[in-house]
Amino acid sequence: MNVFRRRSTKKKDQQGHNQAANGYNNPSDPNTCTSKVEQLSEKEIPQQNLAELLGVTPDVNPSEGPETDSAQQKLRDVRLIRASVSQHLPKPPSDLDQNLQQHLVNVQDTVRSELMRLSPRLEKMGLIGSLIDCYHHQTLDHICDLFKKVQSSQKTFELMNWVLHPYLSQDLLVHPDHQENAPIKKGDFPLSTELVAKAEKLLLENVQKEVRKCLDQILLIHTNQDDDSEESCIGLYVDIIQLVNVMPEEAQEINSKLSHDIREVCFQELKMFLGRYTAEQTKILGEKAKKAIPNQIHFLKILKTCKEIKKHVQTKSEGIEDSLIQEIVATLENMEDFTLKLLMEIVADMAESRLQNYFTTKYKRFFLISDVETHFSKVSWCPDIQKRVMDEAYKLIAHTYLKHLVRSSQRKLRKCWSPDVVQKVIEDAELLHDTISKLAPGVEQWKLPELLEDENIDAVKITVATMQRSRVDEELLSTLLVWKGLSKSQAKQVLGALPEHEPRQTNSVSECRHF
Repeated sequence: MNVFRRRSTKKKDQQGHNQAANGYNNPSDPNTCTSKVEQLSEKEIPQQNLAELLGVTPDVNPSEGPETDSAQQKLRDVRLIRASVSQHLPKPPSDLDQNLQQHLVNVQDTVRSELMRLSPRLEKMGLIGSLIDCYHHQTLDHICDLFKKVQSSQKTFELMNWVLHPYLSQDLLVHPDHQENAPIKKGDFPLSTELVAKAEKLLLENVQKEVRKCLDQILLIHTNQDDDSEESCIGLYVDIIQLVNVMPEEAQEINSKLSHDIREVCFQELKMFLGRYTAEQTKILGEKAKKAIPNQIHFLKILKTCKEIKKHVQTKSEGIEDSLIQEIVATLENMEDFTLKLLMEIVADMAESRLQNYFTTKYKRFFLISDVETHFSKVSWCPDIQKRVMDEAYKLIAHTYLKHLVRSSQRKLRKCWSPDVVQKVIEDAELLHDTISKLAPGVEQWKLPELLEDENIDAVKITVATMQRSRVDEELLSTLLVWKGLSKSQAKQVLGALPEHEPRQTNSVSECRHF
């Protein structure tokens, strides 16, 4: 079923066209127009006069028999009509993209004027149907040729609009001065489903080529201007989304089914592009991660690009094949996971290098804070992404801090690290939270100060439950509770109250190994 419908308010019997009755079979077959011959009137005029009327050379082929042979005469008449149509139909200009609209106007004017000029005489001969069919089929071939020659999807849309409106409308044939002789009243201009099907196929091919080319150009441009500016960081996903969205939106003005088909083509090309993009970025991130303290901007840029493209695809997914959407989303989410994982590995290495000896030296400065400030700078173009990253980094740094903290008892730490261990830990926790909050306002606060200050066992349960939701594992929480000063039975009681508590088998030896 063809997706296009004529936009006309005239009655259905004026819109319809019986292709069999009018001899419409294959528009590309030069013998199509001869199918009208059996319906011609018996009235005949000398071929010389018909040739002069049509403006072509008389058709002479002795092998077809004498002119008195009615069937042969009619065949020659149809060939004359075909030659006239071919001669009068305007040839496409060399600079087609610049002059497409004017060329279509010329074609439209020629079709209308020739039909109006010839219809009174050819109607009397019974040849009007052949004239209409010949103009229709040759115009069809001409338009198909134009679809192959235009260079941009924008020009392809202009062609499609012309096919659906001026060409396949009664306005092309009805002239106000010739209402009584209007050919549309004698045999409606064919509503060629094949023409529209060919036009749609060529349009989709043009869209596919242009989208593929433009996506590669976009990536090349943004790769060459890889810097930390806001324009560079958001420009990639903005350009990609605009490219894959603008053509379906334009097509919506023509037909919703065409818009859907174009969007599916755009998403197919997007899927292949994302495969190339993610492979390239995986290599680039790997190189950047090797630096001592790599800048976070490129990581944030990739995360933001993936998020925004994924959101657009999911928003515009209605009617698109589920498997296609799932493949695109999976590619983007895998890239997000890889980027965040690599970024957290950098943070983990940074935290380990600063904390592994931090608790063994008295009055040592908390250098990890300056590393965080150096590695992460606040950006205005992706606060959502930065908050996500800083939240993960915060939890990872806090976990690493606790892991190293509980390796020594408070008594030992008072000797080699700080006279007031609890106060020093609270100061570090607050300093870390303030630093990260400046970069990503709204991050969840580390609950270590509350845990160390809580004396009530029920308050401790609430604080520990909050810390567990921040992905501090139970084993570390158990060790921290004992380090705080709770007995093993009290620590077991607190952990037993956790919503996701899973009892584990331990012995005194494994418990002591934490210290």
